[in-house]
Amino acid sequence: MITITIINLKGGVGKSVTSCNMAAELAAVGNSVLVVDLDKQANTTKFFGGLDYDRASVADLLTGDRFASAALIETELPGVGLLPANMRLLKANRQVLLDTTEPQQTRLRDQLAQIAADWDVALLDCPPDLDMGSINALCAADWVIVPVDCDEWATDGLREILDQMERIRMYYNPRLRLMGVLVTKYQRTRYARQAVEELAAMQLPVFRAVIRQCTAVKEAKHLHKPLRDYKPKCTAAQDYADLAREVLKNLEV
Repeated sequence: MITITIINLKGGVGKSVTSCNMAAELAAVGNSVLVVDLDKQANTTKFFGGLDYDRASVADLLTGDRFASAALIETELPGVGLLPANMRLLKANRQVLLDTTEPQQTRLRDQLAQIAADWDVALLDCPPDLDMGSINALCAADWVIVPVDCDEWATDGLREILDQMERIRMYYNPRLRLMGVLVTKYQRTRYARQAVEELAAMQLPVFRAVIRQCTAVKEAKHLHKPLRDYKPKCTAAQDYADLAREVLKNLEV
């Protein structure tokens, strides 16, 4: 199983939208995809209809109370599974931080290893902060994708992510690599041009695929449908299809 962490310290940049639509695109070409929701807001979990406080969740995996197989949900999208989140992640993050009886940073990696043989790709959707869930996601990942929206503060927090990746490579996960920065909500504006110029100045890998601003994104999210099913000819649906092809080329799947 190849594991990809999707992270940015800013909210509203399209992490969850990217996780959901990329899962749909990768599954559509024959890959089995596991989506792991690590955000207490649980937007990805809600998208897949998996919010249920009566069943195991990622919070239980991090605290060691349940195994990944107990939390796994089969979604309505063929080939896509979900490890769901809920607000209990807030307490779980604090509990993990205070628990020094076992390694704090590699709990998710150990949990995913138990079910790795069943999946081709795992997409780890992170919250907009570097909590224990995010740290665990980076420790478990082979690759990192950083969605960046095109506003005047587009690259805020990016250096912090890169610094954290370097520390995690040094101490916990030497295979961790940045696959690329993904430009989202793109429009032909001065802010968008400045954002692209800033990324170029940082000499970071940037995906050729750019996710254009599109009203269908919000509509599809409201209906809990991937763009390829809701409106496959819209610009954002085409862009996510291009992104999936680019990701697969990088993975050589």
